[in-house]
Formats: sequence, structure tokens, C-alpha cells
Amino acid sequence: MTIGELLKEKRLLAGKTQKEWTTNIISPSYYAKVEKNQHRIAAEDLLDLLKQNDISTTDFFKELVNNQDELKAKINSLTQISIDAVYHSDLSKLNEVIQTIEKMDLSNKRKQELILVHKGFIETVKSDLSDNYQPDQNIIQQLKDKIFSIPNFNMFKLELYTNFMQFYDYETNIMITNQLIHKIKQFNSDKELLAIAGILFNLISQLIEEHHYQEALPFVAANEQLPILPDLYLPKTGIALLKYLINYHFYKKQTDLDKAEMIVKTYQITGLEDFSQGAQKLIDIVKND
Repeated sequence: MTIGELLKEKRLLAGKTQKEWTTNIISPSYYAKVEKNQHRIAAEDLLDLLKQNDISTTDFFKELVNNQDELKAKINSLTQISIDAVYHSDLSKLNEVIQTIEKMDLSNKRKQELILVHKGFIETVKSDLSDNYQPDQNIIQQLKDKIFSIPNFNMFKLELYTNFMQFYDYETNIMITNQLIHKIKQFNSDKELLAIAGILFNLISQLIEEHHYQEALPFVAANEQLPILPDLYLPKTGIALLKYLINYHFYKKQTDLDKAEMIVKTYQITGLEDFSQGAQKLIDIVKND
């Protein structure tokens, strides 16, 4: 729930019109757009409104934070469901999540962002299920426009790009990832570092699939800039596998191939069957080059 939505709820509970609610603090026309999340309200005006209408400032902000925490927890829960659905190629579950989002008490902008992301997930699953599937270009372009519209690599942009970089050609991915690598020291949180590791893994995988081994080398080296953290274990293990495959391509040493196959076996015995299948596919590509 936003500030505007909570103000509207309090006003309706008080049985007041927008004009009665705002008196001479701000114009009713401007305030109407605050309730619709189309305008922001200045801190002084908000405090005056609360005081004018006998609403405790402490209680108002406590309720606002509690509502936002509940929504955040719900979104995090849906995100975990979606990740699991993508991993198991469960299109029906992803559609259920979209239906849940449509009913949530979110701003229209946030709701549309989440729906777009999940439509993107559906396109990635469909693409993985069929080599002949042609992704919905309208959704793909919307995702690309969204990524491009975010000027800096904040967490939302990192997650978007990690999840949907497969819809870019390898040259564009090289360009974007190089921009990210140059700023890698600016990222400190485990979530940011995990996203960067995922981006490196995805790009190196794409370059191997498209037989651009030389171009992959700088990104294998960039992985060394990432710290050793428990949360990064899976993507860094994957990048290690890719490094062994690239070494095998250049030097044909059986020890490199053995190490890559050992990682695949680790995936298998730990229940990461989809990871093992994807890794085996890359091994077969390199062996047949």
C-alpha cells in the first residue's frame, strides 16, 4: 500500500470528501492525483494533512510500514514459487502467479512490472521446452525497453538482465556485461554479487554454445573478482565447469574434461537434474567441436 492509498483509506473511513480532507493545505485536484499515485505529496503537506484530520503520525507510518512489509513478504514468496516453476518448466504455476499478482494491492506500475517479468519467465520456459519456439517479440521488446530504461545497475535491473539476457545476441550481451564488469567493485551485497555471477555464467554458456571460445576468456577471468561466498557456490561451480571446457577446447587435455564431467556428476547426485542436463549439453558441444 502506498502513501496515497493509505490516505484515501483514512479519508473514506472519516467520511470526508477530498475537499473536506485537504481544506487549504493542498488543492483537491492535486490531492486526487496523490491518492491515485500520480503525484507525490511533500512531507510538510502530509504531516499537516494528518494533523488536520486527527490522525496519529506514528500510527500512520507504522501502518504504512506494516502493509509494505506484508506485501514485500508476499512478493518474495511468489518469487520463490516462480523460480521453482521456471526450474521445473511449470507454465500453469507461472500463470497462477500472474493471476495472484493481478489481485494484489499494488501500485499499477509495480503490478505491471511484476506481470511483465512473469510473462518473460513463461517465454523462457517455452523457449527451453522447444528449440522451434518463437518467443513473443512484443513481450521481449517490453523487457528490453524496461532494462534499457533503468540508467544504473540497481538490483532490479541486475535481476531483469540475469533472467532475460538469453533474448539478446551474444555481441550485445558482451557489451552490456563489459559495462557491468567495469563497475563490479561498486557491488557489495550478496544478492548483487549472485546476480553478477549468474550473468557471467549465462554469457559464458552462450559463447560456448555459439563457439566463441576466445571471447569468453575475459569473463572467466572476471569471475575471479567475485568473493568466495556460500550463496555464490552454485554459479561459481558452473563457471568453473565452463572454464574447464574452454581449456579442453584449446588444449585437449583429458584432465580438464574429467573435471567438467565430475561437476556434472555432482549436480546429478545432489538432485540438480536440470543443471546436469544443461552442463552435459555444453560438454557435448565442446567434445564435438
